[in-house]
Amino acid sequence: MDVHAQAILEVAESWEWPVVARLQATGEQAGKFKAVTSKLLSGFIKESHGLGGSLLDHFWDVVGGCHPQLAENEKLRNMVFVSKQDSEQVLFEGINREEVNFGPIFTMAAELFTHLGVAFMNSGGRRSGSGTSYSVTDIMSKATDELLMSAKKEGLGQWKQAALKELVLRRDGHSCPLTHATFDGDGVDPILAHIIPNSVHDKPDTLKCIAMFAGTAARDCVMQQSNDVGNLMTTQSDAHTAYDNLKWGIEAQTHGESVKYIYRRVPAPDTPAPGPGYIRLRDGDEILFGRGPDGMKLGLGPDPLLCNLQLAVARVLKMSAAAELIMEMKDDADDSDYPHVYIASDAFCDILTAKLLLSGRAPLM
Repeated sequence: MDVHAQAILEVAESWEWPVVARLQATGEQAGKFKAVTSKLLSGFIKESHGLGGSLLDHFWDVVGGCHPQLAENEKLRNMVFVSKQDSEQVLFEGINREEVNFGPIFTMAAELFTHLGVAFMNSGGRRSGSGTSYSVTDIMSKATDELLMSAKKEGLGQWKQAALKELVLRRDGHSCPLTHATFDGDGVDPILAHIIPNSVHDKPDTLKCIAMFAGTAARDCVMQQSNDVGNLMTTQSDAHTAYDNLKWGIEAQTHGESVKYIYRRVPAPDTPAPGPGYIRLRDGDEILFGRGPDGMKLGLGPDPLLCNLQLAVARVLKMSAAAELIMEMKDDADDSDYPHVYIASDAFCDILTAKLLLSGRAPLM
C-alpha cells in the first residue's frame, strides 16, 4: 500500500476542493458526497492493495491529470514516507494550489461510488422462498448432476432458482451457517442469498471497476459465476438482511487447495460478540460451509474471490460513511417530493443515475 497516497487523501479532507463550487443542490447529497470522497478513495486504495488490484496506479494517473506539473512529479512515488504534511508538500512543490483542477479525483470517486458502492448495495434480483409454482418434491428427487444442468441454463426462472437453492443446500447442509438454526419449513426457511449481487455481471462500468479494484481474475469470476452456486449461500432471513445491509461479510482464507471461511463484522467490533440478530458467530469465527451430502462435489463453499471482493467493498462503504449516503438515497428514491440534485459536473450525474437505479427507474450503465 502506498502510504503517500493515503497521506495525501487524509490531508485532502481539509482542502477546499474547487469542484465543489460547481455543485448546485437543493438537498444535502452533494455536500455529503464531497465529505466522504477522501475516505472513500483512501479505503478503496487500501483494500485494492490487499486484493492485488491496480487502483493505486490509476489514482496516481488521475492525480497527474489535475495539473501538468503533477503529471511530471515522480519524486513522491520513490520517496521514503516521513509524514503526511511532507508528502503533501512534495506533491505540490512549485505549484499554485489554486491552479490545480481536482475534478478528475472527484470523478474517480464518483465512478467508484456508483459502480462499486451502489451496485453492491443494490441486491435486487429474485429471492427464492415459499409459495413457488414448481414441485419441491420434483426438485428434491433430481440427481445433483441434473440440477447442475438446470442451473446452467440462461435466465432467472423459478425452476432454475429452485435448482440452485437445492444445490446450495446439498453443498452446505440444511441449517443456517450463521444462526445454526435448522431449516425445517416451520418458520425457519432457507433464503437463497447472493455473495455479490447477480445484477452486476453484465454491467461494463462495474466490471471495469472490479478489474481495477480487485484484479482481472475477480472480474472474470463475477462474469462466470454471478448466478451459480459459487456466488450463493442459504441463510436465515435476518442474517440475509444483515448481509444486505453490509453488517457482516465473509473472509475467505486460502491454504493450498483448501479454503477457510471466516465471519467478519463490518466494521470490526472492539469486543467480539455474537450477532447481529440471531447470528451465533463472533468476528473471527469460522463459517462452516460444505457440510452437506454433496459438499465435496459442489466446491465446499462459495467462491473465495467473490467473498473477499464483497467484504472489501463493504468495509470501504462503512468506513467512509458512503453506505449511509447510499441508504439515504435508497430510502428517499420513491419520495416524489425528494429534491433533485443539480450538478454541473458530468461525474456527479452518476449519482443521479444511482438514485434512479435504486428507485427502479433506470438501469445501471
